[in-house]
Amino acid sequence: MDQGIRNNESLKDTGILILQRILPHYRTGVFKRLSERFRNLTIVYGKPAADESLKNEKSPLPNNFVEVKNHYPFGSSKIFFSEVFRVVSLRKPKVVISVFNVGNLNLYRLFLLRKAFGIKLILWSFGYDPHRGFQPDKNFSDKIRLMMCQNADAVIFYWNKGKNEVEKFSKKKEHYFVAPNTLDTEILTSIRTRLDSAGRESLKRELGITEKHHFVYVGRLLEDKQVDLLIKAFGLFCGETGDGRLTIIGDGPERKNLEELAHQTEGRIVFAGEIIDEETVGKWIYISDAFVMPGRLGLSVVHSYCFGTPVISQKKDFFYHGEGIGYIKDGFNGFLAVDGDIIDLARKMTMIAEDSQLSDRMRKYAMDTIVNECSVDKMISGFEDAIDFVLKKAE
Repeated sequence: MDQGIRNNESLKDTGILILQRILPHYRTGVFKRLSERFRNLTIVYGKPAADESLKNEKSPLPNNFVEVKNHYPFGSSKIFFSEVFRVVSLRKPKVVISVFNVGNLNLYRLFLLRKAFGIKLILWSFGYDPHRGFQPDKNFSDKIRLMMCQNADAVIFYWNKGKNEVEKFSKKKEHYFVAPNTLDTEILTSIRTRLDSAGRESLKRELGITEKHHFVYVGRLLEDKQVDLLIKAFGLFCGETGDGRLTIIGDGPERKNLEELAHQTEGRIVFAGEIIDEETVGKWIYISDAFVMPGRLGLSVVHSYCFGTPVISQKKDFFYHGEGIGYIKDGFNGFLAVDGDIIDLARKMTMIAEDSQLSDRMRKYAMDTIVNECSVDKMISGFEDAIDFVLKKAE
């Protein structure tokens, strides 16, 4: 047995605790996969802040998912602490992996007490504030973030860009790792395989879609997702092609404004609300010509690619998009329209809808992207590398 296999075997029974502020639905699948790889894994989470639109998983969870009480001293989700240390005392993990932002007050206690608890502390982070980038020489919170990165036993970044930005200011770098942020791609691609057997036209009939062309948006209805631009671009698309339907899946504070805007499209836009069932959402993505999200991209790109559906978004400045932008290859598995240009956005929609060869090629590249860049196994491997690193340092 080679050394890599021996290392993986030894990791399986290591006590590991993952500390999350909350547990949204999209995270549970990945954590269940991690639980299969690490038999002594505990996931700790609390409730969202009162005014948050993102909610916790509602379905029953395995026993290694432990809910604790979160406290939000200023009412905002940006600053919080959790009643986690009783769980740490009882479970006695060797490794704690914590969601990482400077407003996570648990981290300051973990840094102070990690030797007393005998734990190795791994930070898990996007890497920087996606709204403004990373400037520790100018911004105090970024200075704290850099200090934590340098003093943690390891840091796991969502993507290479986050790691690269922090490395520019770091003296120590060998304890930095990347675990490509993703979804449970195994279960999603297995759903796609079942949908392949049914076929797109059959599924369109099942869902009541009579139009030739269909586009979909899945996500929270927030201002930074720029769904208003999608609605306007879709109106132009329908004016050009005379056919089409857009289904918007999700809920959020912008819904009322968006519904009013959509009235101009004469019923061609349907607001389906939040849908949790993976197979149902998968059907809507699968039958679509493209998944369109003009604004900030995250894991929605992975979600769409699992069903072989191209993604259309916009070119933004360097720090605007989340990690999902790293998976889009403009012209291959999707399109990036000119920022703020609804005519170009509509043009990209038309190109995919009316060119079947282009569509087929993009669908193949989308599925290849899952295998080559953002499978759940690649994410787990990143976690394994970081955990193996800190345990070796402890020897």
